[in-house]
Amino acid sequence: MGNERQQLARRRLVRSRRFRLIRSTAIFVAIVVVGTVAILGRGSPRHSTSTTASTPPLQNSTTSPPPTFIAPGSVSGMASYSYATFTTTYSEPGRQLCVETASGQSCGPRQIQIGTFYPALASGSNPVPYRGYDALPLVIFAPGFDEFYSNYLVMIQAMVRSGFVVVALNFPRTNPDADGGLFEGDILNQPGDISQAINWALSASQTSSSPLYRLIDSTKIAVAGQSDGGDTALALVYNSCCIDSRVKAAVIFSGAELASYPGSYFPAGVAIPLLVIQGSADVINPPAASTQIFAQAPVPKYLLWLPGADHISPYTVQNPYEAAVASVTGDFLQGYLESNSSALAKMATDGNVASVATLTSN
Repeated sequence: MGNERQQLARRRLVRSRRFRLIRSTAIFVAIVVVGTVAILGRGSPRHSTSTTASTPPLQNSTTSPPPTFIAPGSVSGMASYSYATFTTTYSEPGRQLCVETASGQSCGPRQIQIGTFYPALASGSNPVPYRGYDALPLVIFAPGFDEFYSNYLVMIQAMVRSGFVVVALNFPRTNPDADGGLFEGDILNQPGDISQAINWALSASQTSSSPLYRLIDSTKIAVAGQSDGGDTALALVYNSCCIDSRVKAAVIFSGAELASYPGSYFPAGVAIPLLVIQGSADVINPPAASTQIFAQAPVPKYLLWLPGADHISPYTVQNPYEAAVASVTGDFLQGYLESNSSALAKMATDGNVASVATLTSN
């Protein structure tokens, strides 16, 4: 535990001094945020096991309609279709957050901010979902500590271009605007947040008034996360404390196994396809943490190595690393969510780029 506390402290220090500058204004204006999202109570970490219960009704969410259509000309590389996006504040049923105030402890519902992105075509001024012939796979995206999901817009766009509905979260206690200040220990509760986000998305897909109505295939769900978001996603899929059996694939961007989760990693019988991505020059998440994940995970598994890449820019800035990450991630998700053997074969080409990326598989 001592080493883990030191690692978390180092992450806070380096991120606050170095990586906050990367969160540029341009990224935030690129995603048109509709309406106002709010976070209520905050509190100490209290571990909750992820739930796979039936999806709750949408009255627990506050959505800012209508969705905003992002025109193809404003999104680099989107030729055939663009995407629509809307924001939601979701109160998680049965979960609370409490915060210490000058007058004592104040408690309220545990809420997550959700940004939803889906392939869309324009029809007049309204976004029309691009469905193809079938409902689309769902990807839940988890940002890192002290990060908004909007910082990862280039990666989210890439997943939408690959034909997925992407539901991205701002976690209650680890986003930059967290009431009561940032609290990294709340990572223990974040696997439950992802499960609740899955509940919300599946419920929206069953609700005729939702923009997502009949758009999501409930049998094709993946999670992706970066840094602490990667730690969270890893626990949700591969740690006995938090497993959500609805998830069929996982992508871990610069993540790690955290001993603070009470279960064990990679228990017998869990063999969900895994893609691990790591930069060799990452000074926040030690590269050895990703190689440990890859070594311990059951097959099928892949490790995308980015020589010279840092902790965050391969996922937030358009550059050769990001291009390789986006291509391999799309190939992987199409391969395992859509049973696309051609996409899996394409990973070898997209994941081996001189001086940029090397792909190892097993």
